[in-house]
Amino acid sequence: MKKKKVAIIGRGTAGCMAAAFFNKHTSADVEWYFDSNIRPQAVGEGSNLVLPKRLNECLNFSYRDMPLIDGTIKTGIYKENWGQDQAPFMHDFPSPHVALHFNANKLQDYVHSKLSSEVSVIDRNVSSGDVDADFILDCSGTPKDFSDCVSSEYIPVNAAYVTQCYWDYPRFDYTLTIARPYGWVFGIPLKNRCSIGYLYNSNINTEEEVVEDVLQVMEQYGLTPSSDTNKLSFKNYRRSDNFKGNVAYSGNASFFLEPIEATSFSTSDAVNVAASLHWFNGTSKEHAQLQYDAILDANESIIMLHYAAGSKFKTPFWDYATERGRLCIENSSDAFKYMLSNISKPTASQTYTDAFTYPSPTYLDFHATHSAWWEGSFAQNVEGLFGGSYPNVQALKAA
Repeated sequence: MKKKKVAIIGRGTAGCMAAAFFNKHTSADVEWYFDSNIRPQAVGEGSNLVLPKRLNECLNFSYRDMPLIDGTIKTGIYKENWGQDQAPFMHDFPSPHVALHFNANKLQDYVHSKLSSEVSVIDRNVSSGDVDADFILDCSGTPKDFSDCVSSEYIPVNAAYVTQCYWDYPRFDYTLTIARPYGWVFGIPLKNRCSIGYLYNSNINTEEEVVEDVLQVMEQYGLTPSSDTNKLSFKNYRRSDNFKGNVAYSGNASFFLEPIEATSFSTSDAVNVAASLHWFNGTSKEHAQLQYDAILDANESIIMLHYAAGSKFKTPFWDYATERGRLCIENSSDAFKYMLSNISKPTASQTYTDAFTYPSPTYLDFHATHSAWWEGSFAQNVEGLFGGSYPNVQALKAA
């Protein structure tokens, strides 16, 4: 019987990891198309727990390979200035698990070096209509038009100002997420630099305001800004129909949600799983789309939970962001509200999983929510953002 052929388009993180996934988990011949003259944008350089798992599973990645991707260990996400009167807190990953900070371009080079002898690498700029394959995963980047996309009505940021601050060695092993008057700032520690990015709304604040304000974060962490900067504007969106005929979309060709919890790759990975089950295991297109929508709904709710908490700043941005956040949580899935209502702190002899009561029966939205955040994520963030209980969800538990 003739083997099926899967074509992957694009060399960004989503494209290279899709090539690794389909090479490992299907019997198909994999063709990987990209134009080597187009260097993917390297902005999101932090992961959650899914990326190192897939790297090891598909490519036998070990921590000895970290220098090849300028990698550092990511033990969690440090959060400061979130909530009205809350102290800084850490969203810790469960021991012994860690995520990664990485140089996105070097990660792509690493995957290419591992796969070049196992898949057909075709250096050509193509679209899905140019490719002869049984199945096509389009990871070619942001759509040229958004007519097939639905924009987020909640996420309040649409621009970023990113500065590379070079150093001799990493000074911390977690991602920074610091609320500021005009949005929030991420800090991603790599071997030779710390990437500092300010996420804001360009309809509310100016780039000049952001450039001045981010200097306070750099001073706080003893970082020296370089002239290596990047200015981005973006939409937050998803495909209304992500599985069309024999084509599915992933990475920025499929969706973009701002990066506060580094959910981008885990969402792309969920698309890989849904597409493989649809193409090779007979699950329906409708079920694949339901899985896709559920994980994006869960990730959007996770993002907006932070804005619902507000910050210590009283500014036009935070008035808008807090209102959007609370509206999103009010409209979130029952699964997400269940997680907010039923997490409690474990005793000394318990884990977070022990302290959590699972719903019966479980349902698709619950699985999507839970794959985005484990039980401890909810407990730590509800405690850190709201002091222990989300204000308007406790009534659900009592009912």
